[in-house]
Amino acid sequence: MTDPAKPLRVVCLGGGWTAIYLARSLRKAIKRGDVELTIVSRDNFHTFHGFIAEMLTGKVSPTNITSPVRRLFPPARFHNAEIKSVDVEQRTVTTSRLLDGKEQVLEYDHLVVALGSIDDLSRYPGIAQHAFQLKTFADNFRVRNHLLSMLELAEIETDPVERQRLLTFIVVGGGFGGVEVATELMDYFRRLARKEYSGIDPADLRVLLVHSGERILPELATRQPKLIGYAERTIAKGGVEVLTGTRITAATRDEAILSDGTVVPTRSIISSSGTALSPLLDLMPYERDARGRVITDENVRVPGTDNVWAAGDCAAVPHPQGGTCPAVAIYGMYGGRQIGRNIVRQLEGKPLKPFTFAGLGDACSLGRRKAVSHLKGLRFYGLPAWILWRLFFWWFVPTRERKADILFDWLMAPFFGRDIVGVRVATPFGLRREHYETGQAVVRQGEVGQQIYVIASGSAEIVRETPDGEVVVTGLGAGDHFGEKAVFEETRRTATVRATSPLEVLSLGQAEARALAETIQTFGAAVRELPNEPEHNPAPLPGDAAPVTPAG
Repeated sequence: MTDPAKPLRVVCLGGGWTAIYLARSLRKAIKRGDVELTIVSRDNFHTFHGFIAEMLTGKVSPTNITSPVRRLFPPARFHNAEIKSVDVEQRTVTTSRLLDGKEQVLEYDHLVVALGSIDDLSRYPGIAQHAFQLKTFADNFRVRNHLLSMLELAEIETDPVERQRLLTFIVVGGGFGGVEVATELMDYFRRLARKEYSGIDPADLRVLLVHSGERILPELATRQPKLIGYAERTIAKGGVEVLTGTRITAATRDEAILSDGTVVPTRSIISSSGTALSPLLDLMPYERDARGRVITDENVRVPGTDNVWAAGDCAAVPHPQGGTCPAVAIYGMYGGRQIGRNIVRQLEGKPLKPFTFAGLGDACSLGRRKAVSHLKGLRFYGLPAWILWRLFFWWFVPTRERKADILFDWLMAPFFGRDIVGVRVATPFGLRREHYETGQAVVRQGEVGQQIYVIASGSAEIVRETPDGEVVVTGLGAGDHFGEKAVFEETRRTATVRATSPLEVLSLGQAEARALAETIQTFGAAVRELPNEPEHNPAPLPGDAAPVTPAG
């Protein structure tokens, strides 16, 4: 039972658009002392996804798509931590701080579920290991630097096959996000090849847009099919290769395998399709729809409760015109605002009001200052649509500071060019899982060794390249390890290891492997018990199966 002498304690799970507009809606009640709002998120910044494509291509500085949440949420409190669990019976939320996992418990009277969505890393083998995501700021910053590094590597690459691999970029997903990224990349690469990278022929650059549906931009298929036709023609003229009715079936370090059997050599697969919901929703006993979203009533409240609300990507909120609201940011904004208003109305003993926002329109940039958009049913094409698209998204940038920063970037770019600084962020190599398809080489004879490998599943073979041709030395299976000789003796690979089935391996970087060998004597002894030829260690680690004897 809520104590009327104390402020109503509201805890919001997630710091996205729903949280921002919830805080704005409750601002007066918080200042009066009627409500105490705590917003929990692991990031102390908000990422504006509307200009991701422009950030990737140097039109907007990376930090300018982020806003500090401590300037967005006040007078609400911000709790920077990981959400561990939710106890709806006790009305508590347990969090752990990012430093060391120390837990804290937050009590609430009202709970707002605004957990958004996460990347679905189960759609095809290799997506987690070899495809870039566009969900978090860290993901996007990593992609931006990777794109520039591919151009740098391609300009000095002498092998034409590897050079083409470096200059081939695949974007998966033909929705708004995927189309904007693919079209901006094509324009960006060609500009840089003409002005900055004289050693790259613009004709060698390839950007492929892979979409499983029959037509791109499925968001417009029902109400605005004419816009799709214009977009398809414009994209084709821009040079992007659109592959509809096609899926990625596997991603590896060196190539993408498509559903029609096509193998595309590439070092760059960017995933802009497929999301999943937070596993935290599984801890709550609330009804879910077929997509796993928490079902709400027309008041954005969870049925069967009087104190739990949900909005944004994780919620199935009834749309005023039928169905449920799509997973689009603006519905999360208005959902958060309506939740705040209804919490105040409930506190004041007034009847709740339903969610009535039916949408404003849609817009999608097509590169080269062209776009398609519609606003309240009115269609726009080309340059007018692009201007409307920019103004619309710029208006929703959450802080005046970032609005000014982005505007400055746009004004300066024509005079000083795009930002092409590629920052190499040093990340610990650690233990990493990698995926390979049948016939792909994990290591190649003659390469410089930088990792050792343990096979988690699948099979491989050791192949020796000789003047008389290839010689298969032996087979490898789950639990076998290889690559130690080159790492510990600082020599080149003495053989090739090639997958003979879909293969999952764990790779350990050189520095980590040496540190383990120096610290754990049994590990060091096992990995150093190497035969002279080939580069395969038949001595198992303690507890492994029987040794593998090299063939021949």
